[in-house]
Amino acid sequence: MWDTTAEEEDNDDFNITSQFQYNDDDDVEEEESDYNLSSQFQSNEELVSSEDMIPHTSNPWLRKPLWALEDWHHNDDNNNDDRHQKDHNENGIEMTSSPLVHETKEQQEEQINEVHHTPQEIQATSTTLPRHLTLLDLISIGVGGTIGSGIFVLCGLVAKKYAGPSTCLSWTMAGGAAFLSGCCYAELSGRIPHAGSSYVYAFVSMGELPAFLTGSCLVLEFLVSGSAVARSWGDKVVEWLTVELHADKEWVYAYLQPGYGINPMAFLVSCSTTLLLLGGVKESKMITDIFTWIKVALVLLMAIGGLLLLDTNNLQPFMPPELNGWNGIMRGATTSFFGYLGYDGICCVAGEAINPTVNLPKAVMYTLIIVTALYVVAALALTGMQNYTEISVESGFPEAFASRGVMWAAQLTAAGEVITLPIVVLISGVLQPRLQYALARDGLLPHMFCEVTPAGNLRKGTIVAGTIMTFIATFVPFEYLDDFVSAGVLVAFSITNSSLVIMRRESPENTPFYLEKLLLLFNGLSFLSAVVSVHGPRNIVGKFLAFCFIVATAAVGFWISWSCPSSAVFGGKSITMGNHKRDNGNQQYFQTPFVPLIPCLGTFINWFLIAQLDFLGIFLLLCYFSLATMFYFHYGAKNSFGNNIGWDYPGDLGLSEDNEEGNDHVPSATCIANKYTIT
Repeated sequence: MWDTTAEEEDNDDFNITSQFQYNDDDDVEEEESDYNLSSQFQSNEELVSSEDMIPHTSNPWLRKPLWALEDWHHNDDNNNDDRHQKDHNENGIEMTSSPLVHETKEQQEEQINEVHHTPQEIQATSTTLPRHLTLLDLISIGVGGTIGSGIFVLCGLVAKKYAGPSTCLSWTMAGGAAFLSGCCYAELSGRIPHAGSSYVYAFVSMGELPAFLTGSCLVLEFLVSGSAVARSWGDKVVEWLTVELHADKEWVYAYLQPGYGINPMAFLVSCSTTLLLLGGVKESKMITDIFTWIKVALVLLMAIGGLLLLDTNNLQPFMPPELNGWNGIMRGATTSFFGYLGYDGICCVAGEAINPTVNLPKAVMYTLIIVTALYVVAALALTGMQNYTEISVESGFPEAFASRGVMWAAQLTAAGEVITLPIVVLISGVLQPRLQYALARDGLLPHMFCEVTPAGNLRKGTIVAGTIMTFIATFVPFEYLDDFVSAGVLVAFSITNSSLVIMRRESPENTPFYLEKLLLLFNGLSFLSAVVSVHGPRNIVGKFLAFCFIVATAAVGFWISWSCPSSAVFGGKSITMGNHKRDNGNQQYFQTPFVPLIPCLGTFINWFLIAQLDFLGIFLLLCYFSLATMFYFHYGAKNSFGNNIGWDYPGDLGLSEDNEEGNDHVPSATCIANKYTIT
């Protein structure tokens, strides 16, 4: 039976624990073990009968409660590690993660063993990543991971094919669109400072399966995209050696481009970054900071040099009629947006950020400001140096400087791209193990991925991620994978935007999941509107159909704002389950304005960009999701920590002021997953 009592301690804190007492014909003696899986559940309700217990089955829509995330209920970030270690020493595990109800202790232990959480593994899992990343480190990761081919290739491409001298307007519009999703990342990262980025946001707001699919999208952004950059760097090294340094082409092609799709230089840069990451956290952080700001200095040199060489005649006409004026600018903005992908990597290392509530939102916003400013000024400088009809798509800045007779600047910019591009590969190598770490802590990947060395390094996860990245970079051509990767990243952006709406808004009373259904409808209509607008017939019927879809999408967005009220606390009552102290305390958080308008606008733009991609890339993404879903049900659902063990409500979460005055608040247990659920 359940034995439930109410107890108040120190008038400041309340403990919510659970204890199952198993009654048999004989008395049950207390047993001591290496780890204690018993807990106590306090309530003001009477005893719960056996009819109130229903068997629990694996639930792919299970949401992870906010307090189950490390550091969520600790306001003092400087004391987090000590408090976690204290919890581990006293309880045997960092967060008491036991089932609410089990028939015997032997069955409890069997339940643990089935999901590979032995006492030794729980002890290893409780070792958290140290918080060592300053605001400057976070900005370095964001800027270094974002500025890549966008500044060196996309500027020339947009200027030549779409916008001409008005390319700076395309980058400005793309930056504004990036800020829509960036605001959502900024708020969620500060509110949920946990490793995993969009994966953990989806887990808290949508459920385990959506979170796993979101994590699969992030694998494309971190691991696969890093492999693509490594391969691109290998090709640029060959071009730089043969064109700029006039090396012997026969020798270069024989050793650096042997054929059969093999890229030796991609192998070199991938292996080197992996070895650097294995060498230590401090070393890789220092290299990231140094090379990121070298890259920024290079871009500033390109921009300032271009402005000094600017010829106003090259900017006339500012909107060439042959490029369709504003339509060309909009098409250029669509292409330019892909140059902003990567800033969300800041959120993936949120678990290692110092003072994350303040520094993470600042890092996201500062990164977008820095990147947008560099892109806009560089675009203006490029189109001012050289007429847009003569700009090189592959080597825009080197060719532009050469056309003005400044050969040293041309050679420096060509060499600078080769020198600084590997930092993107390094940052990808940093982010992918952190994503694996978050998945493994929830049981969705093997446990070895969340093992942390005493030095704070994810050694095993780094080795696996580095090996896979090296293999893909060395042997897999990317001609057909670019759109596939871009589509996956944009889906993750849309899921993050929707996650913020769920955390800030609530379904109307007596209408559960109404908000979630409306968001699903909004995302579907957004995609259909984009497909019809981009690929539909250009006659009056096609335009009318696109207009109808857009109006329907806007109507759903406004209905969400009208019918779904704002949550009293972040996440809503059903998700937070008593995080009043964190919301009602003195801690200040970054808040995205005009929710749900801004997240919905960002979501619509993301789906519009996906519709611009080749259908082959979208088809590959659907196939990829199918494989990820199969893996989830074959492995993840069977080993899921939440679905098989569950989370106990932490005992050190304090009452709000209202509760201290006597308004009792006892969180429900409906979000706790285990063998039995109390309703």
